[in-house]
Amino acid sequence: MNSLIVIPSRYESTRFPGKPLHKIAGVSLIERVYRQCERSKADDIIVATDDQRIFDHVTDFGGNALMTSAKLTNGTERVIEACEQIIDENDEYDVIINVQGDEPLIDPKDINRIVDMFDEEETDIATLISEIKSSEELFDHNVVKAVVTDFEDGVADALYFSRSPIPYQRDMDESKWLENNTYYRHIGLYGFSAEALASIKWLKESELEKAEKLEQLRWLQNHFVVSVARTKNKPLGVDTPEDVAVVEKVLKSTAS
Repeated sequence: MNSLIVIPSRYESTRFPGKPLHKIAGVSLIERVYRQCERSKADDIIVATDDQRIFDHVTDFGGNALMTSAKLTNGTERVIEACEQIIDENDEYDVIINVQGDEPLIDPKDINRIVDMFDEEETDIATLISEIKSSEELFDHNVVKAVVTDFEDGVADALYFSRSPIPYQRDMDESKWLENNTYYRHIGLYGFSAEALASIKWLKESELEKAEKLEQLRWLQNHFVVSVARTKNKPLGVDTPEDVAVVEKVLKSTAS
């Protein structure tokens, strides 16, 4: 089973322009993500970008990169276009992993977990969730919550994703919700079978997606099964310049 990691990376960002090239403890954000991916079991890695500066930087540090359209609206579209270019060059992959280009501390073991989920031939899409431990996280609309089926052999199916805390516990004070139910946050690391990724390209934006602004609801509403596994890790992404100091602090603590 051949696996490919695609790291979508765009230069323009409302909150942090030029983010992929910003240095974190002396190494660019995009290189840190790439190096973490190299530690996984994936067969190949490529950065899909719409900016020549990112392309040149990746090739300069010895990575693989290709140019994609600047008109794409999200990371999944960039992954799809990248895969179409690669397939045109006669490279074939069974599993494609979408690793976000702003998570320099992504755990290679989490990537491996996604790859392993495709040992089950019927897997269409795979992703990760982690348990929510605080009320602040539970009620933060920027934290995407996941509701899943019962786990079997460590894997469950996603029932729904929402920015709201679900399930809603009608007869209980909100301060006690975490004491009486397990809530999960969605980790934005995705794996796709080659067949599923090719089909997703043709899906139109769904009503649930429009409401929640969550692309994964498009897949659920179109009958794709999204398989989920648990991880203890939580994303520490770089969304703003202020996040750089947080990541550098973690890097310093793990190095000592």
